[in-house]
Amino acid sequence: MSAEESQDEDFTIFPNLLDDNSPLKKKKDLYRLPEWMSSLAKRFDSGQITSEATISIDQIDYLDDDIRSILTKDLSIQHLFPVQSQVIPYLIQQNQSHSPIPLADICVSSPTGSGKTLTYVVPLLQCIRKRVIRAIRIVILLPVQDLAEQVFNVVNQMGNKLQLKTALLAGQHSFEDEQKLLVKQQLNGTWTSWIDIIVCTPGRLVEHISRTPGFSLTHLRYLVIDEADRIIDEFKQDWLNILDHAVGFSSQIKNNFQPYMLGESSTSRKTYQKLLFSATLTHNPEILQQLNLFRPVLFSSLATSSSIIMPSTLRENFIVCSITYKPLIVAYLIQNQLHSERIMIFVHSKKDVDRLSSLLRILLPDDIKVSHISRNLQSNKIQTRLAMFENGQIQILVCSDVVARGIDIQNIDCVILYDLPKNIRTYTHRIGRTARAGKLGRAITIVEKERLTMFRGTIKTYRRNKLKHMDIKKQDFSYMLDDYQKALETFSSKEQKKKLRRKK
Repeated sequence: MSAEESQDEDFTIFPNLLDDNSPLKKKKDLYRLPEWMSSLAKRFDSGQITSEATISIDQIDYLDDDIRSILTKDLSIQHLFPVQSQVIPYLIQQNQSHSPIPLADICVSSPTGSGKTLTYVVPLLQCIRKRVIRAIRIVILLPVQDLAEQVFNVVNQMGNKLQLKTALLAGQHSFEDEQKLLVKQQLNGTWTSWIDIIVCTPGRLVEHISRTPGFSLTHLRYLVIDEADRIIDEFKQDWLNILDHAVGFSSQIKNNFQPYMLGESSTSRKTYQKLLFSATLTHNPEILQQLNLFRPVLFSSLATSSSIIMPSTLRENFIVCSITYKPLIVAYLIQNQLHSERIMIFVHSKKDVDRLSSLLRILLPDDIKVSHISRNLQSNKIQTRLAMFENGQIQILVCSDVVARGIDIQNIDCVILYDLPKNIRTYTHRIGRTARAGKLGRAITIVEKERLTMFRGTIKTYRRNKLKHMDIKKQDFSYMLDDYQKALETFSSKEQKKKLRRKK
């Protein structure tokens, strides 16, 4: 049985990307996509990321020589991926145009693992590197601390080579330490900053705008909103109004730009360009307009407005089983089909993280190391376990959605979705941890029998690629049933002892 055979089009498990509160069919009747999101969108084939289909760095003439050297020698990047070869020259050309008209804002929708971070880091650093006065010219927003730290590491590595200073404002250090890094007061009482780029979360940015004396964004040229769909969903857009006020500019004024304004003093109209990036960018223009986009240009992988594209190097499978045997199915897969591959397993809750990781430690041989991470762990412990997983000290990592987005861990062979994701975006970001940057990967979704029809309908609606059914019968893992029963009893006994200790 394959995922595309179902005739049932109705589904509720995965909310509609266009509107989480409305059925797809109903929402389509409410508006027609504007031209910039349809006929005028710039399309590229995100699936073509082999070395033969991508552009060699040595063949590129629009990048500065030292930036090409950093990419090839320091970052070991020899080719630009499709999204990079489309967006990077566009942004550089925009910067060289010297047009009095404000620059068009950019929206980029491209699969996970397709190189979105360097898509904005490379051109923006080249665009600001010749600045004379040091001031904050780039703000890069991420929804959470861990993603901000990852992007900071990339920006800082390149920026140091170009004499550009980057600051991370995401709570890894105390607020006071961040203030000291950002601004310094001179003997004459004025404030100066030696920072060119800040990487931050929306909340931390607002906090510094409100509480850090001398913190100035009046020279801001670029605002990057990475994981844009999540920032739009999780943060009220008040931060944008606060940012505009700090810049000394209203996004609405730029959005209402007319030719007659060209005669006005440029010093009274400070503008900056917005760049939105996401693997699951909303196709609802009303939601995007909350960000007051100016003449936006969309770069999108070859897909319809209602489908999700994943890398061609990704194999997707699903397994149907009862909830009773889910942990046993995972243990069977690891031992008999996946062997000692580097595997990331996603579950819904901390309780499930603890239970599944404990059962796997009991069921699997001692030479297969199992660990887990969830949001209750301290950031340094999460980073330590991720590093151990990346370098092979841990083979199996059970985790919640704390690493479902953006975190780039090299060479994950397989992702197992132990629990069915609540929506298609979560599904996309979870399986996007593998098959990154042109490498092979595999994703396996475990589907309970009661939810199979809805799952198949959703996949048929949103995913072009076919998911293959893995048929695992009870007799296949029957030899493990006794060990499984003992593992359940051992786990239950340990949990009871924990409860008794807490009562004491």
